[in-house]
Amino acid sequence: MRVRRLVALTAVAVLAGTSACGGGGDEAADGRITVTVGTANQGAVLKSLTEIVGSFNASQSEITVKLQQYPDPATLLQKTLVQLSAGEPPTLSPCQPSWAAAYAKANGLVDVSTMFGAPGAMTAQDLDDFHPVLLKSTKIDGRQLTLPFDRNISFLYYNKGLLRQAGLTAPPTTWAQFAEYAAKLNTADTWAADFFNSPFMVSVWNSMVHAYGGKVLDDGQTKAAFNSPAGRDALRFWVDLAQKKHIRVSSEPSAGQLNFGAGKTALYVSDSTALSFIQQSVGDKFEMAAAPMPAGPAGTFAEMGGANICLFNKAPKKVQEAGFRFITYLLSTSKNGDFVRASNYLPNRRSTIEELKGFYAQNPVPAVAVAQMEHAIDPPTVQSWPQLAGSILVHLLAAVRGEETVEDALTKAEKEVNEILDK
Repeated sequence: MRVRRLVALTAVAVLAGTSACGGGGDEAADGRITVTVGTANQGAVLKSLTEIVGSFNASQSEITVKLQQYPDPATLLQKTLVQLSAGEPPTLSPCQPSWAAAYAKANGLVDVSTMFGAPGAMTAQDLDDFHPVLLKSTKIDGRQLTLPFDRNISFLYYNKGLLRQAGLTAPPTTWAQFAEYAAKLNTADTWAADFFNSPFMVSVWNSMVHAYGGKVLDDGQTKAAFNSPAGRDALRFWVDLAQKKHIRVSSEPSAGQLNFGAGKTALYVSDSTALSFIQQSVGDKFEMAAAPMPAGPAGTFAEMGGANICLFNKAPKKVQEAGFRFITYLLSTSKNGDFVRASNYLPNRRSTIEELKGFYAQNPVPAVAVAQMEHAIDPPTVQSWPQLAGSILVHLLAAVRGEETVEDALTKAEKEVNEILDK
């Protein structure tokens, strides 16, 4: 079962863990420089990345890239932090924005702008080809410490058959309309949507807080900002639907995907990287389609997930330079296109979008994801965000289950979040 992007793990806490085997690269007996790449990718995504590594290794005779495979993102983060504290991280690795903040605090990242223009490396002008929304989370304190890699974005999946049975001909375009649809979609065997015990629900709520005109954290990311009219409206939306029994609340983190795939729910917010899992689950049981995130009074907002890619500074300079040559290859228009086709992640470059026009014409669900980029927001990039999201989720669930009022839930979550941020 697919594990969504937020990992409830405090990055700094594992810095004190025991040492693990790492290494940023070395020179092999054949004279090639070895570059190591940490990854937690699985399935078709790992296959595509492996093929790109093989293609790069065959394309030149100076560098050998080797993947270091980890079972899940939490393990990748934990092991990388331990290796970083020992001075032996991989040469490069995917890094979620909050992870990059932890790596940067440990002074572990290369400012990749210092690598631009070297032989075989991208130039500063290449940045102009990256989609600007993807570049927003790649700088820390003004330094280009990461580059876009495997990012995704939220949007709405829907069951066309269940909508038709309810007399609905199109998906909801606003959250208010979503609630109206929910009242019509319940039958003895089906219901509108799930509120499930997963950090992804915090991502959905974060998008809604913005759509109602608010923010989850203040601009400096030093204090909670969600205990506001926007935050309360976004939470009350789900509480009202639960009280009316138009949605179901589940303790199962994968309930949204499982119930949608089984044809039990009509509406499901997820992202394009879930598409292959959903297609396997849906099979030929019903016709599935996708639509943009519903809009609120302040507009449409869709949170991005996934990771950028970062280069660690512990290896010798020649290994860092070799690592950046591989990053250049990995993020090239052609290879980015290959990776997107296999993974349904967002294309990093404008030129990749152009190259994939035919692919998107034949694959309308990931095409919706690309269209959503104009409405994208990043999750908070503070390094404690996974822990903060875990605390918020506890109180969102308590409110939706009727165990806390909306006001009490957000007040308690605000207190916990601010205590974590103050540490």
